[in-house]
Amino acid sequence: MSASYVRTTMRKWCDEVATALSIPFYDTINLEQMPSDNVWFTVSFVSEYHEGTFCNKEYLENGFITVTAVARPGRGDLEAIQALEQVVPALDAKIDPTGRLTLDSYEPIDEASNGSADKDYRVRVIMNYTHSL
Repeated sequence: MSASYVRTTMRKWCDEVATALSIPFYDTINLEQMPSDNVWFTVSFVSEYHEGTFCNKEYLENGFITVTAVARPGRGDLEAIQALEQVVPALDAKIDPTGRLTLDSYEPIDEASNGSADKDYRVRVIMNYTHSL
C-alpha cells in the first residue's frame, strides 16, 4: 500500500489534469462511483519495496500507480486510448516542489478489460514512482 503522501499528491495532480484536459477524474478507491461520462479516468496504487522506516529521514518507497481510462461499453477503444495519451504525459510532467514524490517512468498502454464490453471498457498505463521523506 502506497504512502498517504503518494496517494494525496497524485489525487491532487489528477484533479488538476482533469480540469486542464476536460477528462473527468474519479477517485474509485473504497468509494462507490457511478460516472455517466463517456470516458473518465482513475488511479490505483501499489508499493513494491522500501528502504528504511517512516521514522527515518532517509525512507525511500518505490512502486507504481496504475492510471486507468474507462469508456462506456460499445464505443470501441479509441476514446479510452486517446484519453490516456493525454492524461499520462500531463501527469508525467508534474513536479512535486518538495521533492518527495517523483514519477520516474511509464509503461505503454495495456488492455485492462480483455477487449470485452462489459459494464465498461478499460485501458491502463503503469507509472513508476519514488517517494522519499
